[in-house]
Amino acid sequence: MSSSDKLSADDVLNTLDKSNRHILTCILVCGLAWSPLAFTGLCPSFVVKASENSSFIGVADEFDLTGDASWLAESTTTFYMVGNMIGGMFIPPLADHYGRLPVFVATVLLMAVGGMISAFSTSIMMFCIMRMIHGIFYTAAGLAGWVLGYENTPLRLRFFTSVYFGVMWVVGACFLGLLAYILPDWRYLMFCISVPNIFVALLIYMTVPESLHFLVSSQQNEKIEAWLEKIRGPKGDISASDIVEDRDENGSSFKTLCREMWKHKMFIVYVLVMTYIWIVDTFIYFGLAFYSTNLAGNLYLNFVLMSLVEAPAYIFSPIFMNKYGRKVLISGTHIIAGLSFLGIVLSSEAWHIHFWLLGKFAISCSFMSIYMFASEIFPTDGRNKCIGFCETLSRFGGMLSPYLSHLTAVHALAPAITLSLIAVSGGLLTLILPETLNTKLPSTIAETASRRQLIDDKSDSSSN
Repeated sequence: MSSSDKLSADDVLNTLDKSNRHILTCILVCGLAWSPLAFTGLCPSFVVKASENSSFIGVADEFDLTGDASWLAESTTTFYMVGNMIGGMFIPPLADHYGRLPVFVATVLLMAVGGMISAFSTSIMMFCIMRMIHGIFYTAAGLAGWVLGYENTPLRLRFFTSVYFGVMWVVGACFLGLLAYILPDWRYLMFCISVPNIFVALLIYMTVPESLHFLVSSQQNEKIEAWLEKIRGPKGDISASDIVEDRDENGSSFKTLCREMWKHKMFIVYVLVMTYIWIVDTFIYFGLAFYSTNLAGNLYLNFVLMSLVEAPAYIFSPIFMNKYGRKVLISGTHIIAGLSFLGIVLSSEAWHIHFWLLGKFAISCSFMSIYMFASEIFPTDGRNKCIGFCETLSRFGGMLSPYLSHLTAVHALAPAITLSLIAVSGGLLTLILPETLNTKLPSTIAETASRRQLIDDKSDSSSN
């Protein structure tokens, strides 16, 4: 095959049948891991501090964290978010160096161990430390799973992948509410939500192939041949020598990445904007999740309703993205969320729950979409590093989210006003980012910075 006829990893994936069992298994198993991830990320809604209208025994109840010591209960979530930052900073580069698959398996397994040990904490300080360790592997596991699943997804299955990952998160969130109702003690709950990760890690190890994008980018020809033989079959007409991935000649080191970013300064703007959007979405999403148990009514039902409203968001947002583009959806849903929270300020209390749910729906559309958007903006050599950077800094929003309810001490509507302002600002800044609809995953920073359109379905159809 001549150099002009060389194929990219996306070209190879797009030649596969939609029903290819290996690719479908990869997507299904990677997405399945997001259900127990939801357990871990959202458990502070119950574990930290029980609501007054609940019989649940939280950390604050067992360790008598009342009065001047009440801040220690909220600090468990802060420690967890610090762990997220540490994990997002140091583990994603390992996935770029050693591969998505081994990092995914290891982090899911270690997350299970950390969670189970935290259930046996003998003091609030021990629980804080274990939650930080838990958080280190949570961010890395979620990111590695998403990148691995998405990089092994053909263009025509990206819609299904994004919907499936989102639905699995919702399933996990709803099961968390059910488990909290059945097991009204933080120790039992922490242990039970951690055990499934052991089985998920084993399932990943036995069934999921490494990312073809990573293998091509790291030029592991023997493993590419093994991948092709397994996925395409022994009679495939494509070999490792037929596949190329544009990459920097000096490699994908952090120093090289920084040098390329400085050379293409528009890419720095994209990173900063994406990071801010991630901070905004993390603050709003987790703030609403944790705040839901403070709303009037049954706390378990409120939590499940706040989770269920995400399901249509994850189903319809990919449809909208595929028709109108990523940028329009993410910007628009931020504006809708901002107006929803403004509606709380202007309406009677009877309407508040409806506006909270609409805001949660809108921000859920954005939160899931930014994973797809970021995967299509950031290049292969630095995808894990860049998304990991966004995830790391977004934990500043996560650290502040448990304290959203404390704003009521300033004014009863202060939480809604705060959420409205930051949501609208995120929506406006999204307009700076490039549109990525119907494009290949970029291989270099130059491709992203120049907003290069690698695949255009319309031009393809017209040429045919």
